[in-house]
Amino acid sequence: MSQQINLISPLLLKKRYAFGLREMGLVMGLILVCALAWAGYLHYQASVLVAQAEQKEALQAEAQQALDELTIAASRPVSALLTERVKATQTQVAQREALLASVGHTIEQTSTVFSPSLRALAHGSTEGVWLNGFTLSPGYVALKGAALNASLLSTYIDRIGKQTPFAGMQFSGMNAVLAASKGERTSQTTALPDHLDFDLYSGSPDKATAQGGSHGQ
Repeated sequence: MSQQINLISPLLLKKRYAFGLREMGLVMGLILVCALAWAGYLHYQASVLVAQAEQKEALQAEAQQALDELTIAASRPVSALLTERVKATQTQVAQREALLASVGHTIEQTSTVFSPSLRALAHGSTEGVWLNGFTLSPGYVALKGAALNASLLSTYIDRIGKQTPFAGMQFSGMNAVLAASKGERTSQTTALPDHLDFDLYSGSPDKATAQGGSHGQ
């Protein structure tokens, strides 16, 4: 009796990798696709860098051109006519600044001298008495106005004399005339009541002309 044993069973054979031409072709194709993609990315990066480099070169060329133009302009000789005009303009500016400084100093002095007198005239106002004009200077004071009667004018003079800028001042002259009576009214005085027109002055008008003053009408 005999029995045949089959030792070539597929289960007992050593397994091999199933890597044929098809699989190899797929792998090569995948590698080729990746290589192409990487090459495209590198090409894109290179084009971006080239564009940036060209832009920087253009900006550098423009800056160099501007620098060359400035250098050429700086190397040109200065125009004598332009220099004279600049000097003349500087002289005019200096003269105007000096004039403005002088005017400002004069205004400041005038304000300092005459502001207290103007405030004194305002504080010394009396109902029934009004000023039509005045002249103020260090050596001369003149007041021109009108009053409803002589008593109000005396009150006004007393109040003015109590103000500090006019304290101790004596009016050296006074002119007072009665306005046109009812029968002699003109078209300009029709709306005004009976009143006295007066002129008060102290000092010499020659000093006012020489030293200047403040005048109102």
